[in-house]
Amino acid sequence: ERIPLRVRQKLTFLAWGMYLPIHKVLIARRTGLHKDVSLEYHALTSVMWWGRLFPVTVKRMRFSLSQLHVWHPPDRYPQWNLTTNNSFYKPSNGERYGIRGHLYEVYHQMEQKRTPSGFRRSTTTKQSNAEMTVTGKYIQHASQPSKKVILWIYGGAFLAGDSTGNMGIAEKMGMLCAGEEKGNNDNQNGMRDVFIPDHRLVPEHHLDDAIHDIALAYEYLIFKRGIHPADITLVGVSSGGGLVVLLLQALAEAQRAFDERKGDNERENDDGSSCVQMPAGGVVMGPFVDYTEPKGSMKEYIKHDLIVNESVYDEGIPYLEQVLGCHENRVRASPVYGNFDGLPPLCICVSEHEVVYDQAMLMAKRAKEQGVDVTVGVWKYMCHVFQLLCPFVPEGKESFDFMCEWIRER
Repeated sequence: ERIPLRVRQKLTFLAWGMYLPIHKVLIARRTGLHKDVSLEYHALTSVMWWGRLFPVTVKRMRFSLSQLHVWHPPDRYPQWNLTTNNSFYKPSNGERYGIRGHLYEVYHQMEQKRTPSGFRRSTTTKQSNAEMTVTGKYIQHASQPSKKVILWIYGGAFLAGDSTGNMGIAEKMGMLCAGEEKGNNDNQNGMRDVFIPDHRLVPEHHLDDAIHDIALAYEYLIFKRGIHPADITLVGVSSGGGLVVLLLQALAEAQRAFDERKGDNERENDDGSSCVQMPAGGVVMGPFVDYTEPKGSMKEYIKHDLIVNESVYDEGIPYLEQVLGCHENRVRASPVYGNFDGLPPLCICVSEHEVVYDQAMLMAKRAKEQGVDVTVGVWKYMCHVFQLLCPFVPEGKESFDFMCEWIRER
């Protein structure tokens, strides 16, 4: 952190720019999982493969994911003409944080939480002030807030990840989701603001605490910032994808319970609080949604996955049993085995050869069977959450564009 972010970014892409042509000449298509993947992915495989030789700890995982922002400087994909598309009347603070938009540090205590979440499905109005406080990063792309917003939920196997490391990649999605519809500001070009809430991590906290924080962040957008639920799209990365589905399932369950008490036409509780409505939909990248004993692709593909390799697997998987306990609790906690009735449209983006492929496909199957509109984008021979590699490999760009197109249509 003593090295300025912009310097770290320039050094990273300088090194990549020097290595890539050398790899193309000397090694070519001999290191990737299959010869049909791009030369860039072969080169990236040569660089990232060595990570499996080093022991992984939670501390190292957290440091690595905190540096994700280094991969996504403003001048990398997508290319953007800052002169003709600048939507700010005065300079923003974005350059200071390595982004194009204006950054707001969110720190807001909510008066109540309307959506029961977690195993206990309990209300949280009596919890501490700290537990009722929403924190995170809100990136605004114009001098006025956008009408539509992306709620970006970072991943890290519930052990790592933070809002700071995800600013660059999350902002890109907000920019690429620009459509013909303008926001509150005619000069905005349809770009969507992005909110990246913080959530508590394992093992210091429980999975219930993470979904509590995400549910509270969703309600913050609705009841504090005044954004209509239909104008919010949830986006989750890996375990963040699991939190997306858990939040949607909690909202659907709360709606069913509310309807049973008050009738389908009632929209307000006795205390005047409204039932929280569904967002426009959810996008999940390499969703980690099965917390039972690992099987199938989760066990077999760690041999070649560049992100979830043997070292990461050996460090992270034991925490599932430590935090969740017995098999029955792990089934109840896993969104893939939950109720999908009443959920909004889902977009699942995954690699056929990554560790979570089996559980992602099982979730798509179960959701479709229960009436959910599911779109699945599958790429071959890629690693876990390869979408985050979009500044380096064309497959990452293709998948990122695929998700943004899905969001624009809604």
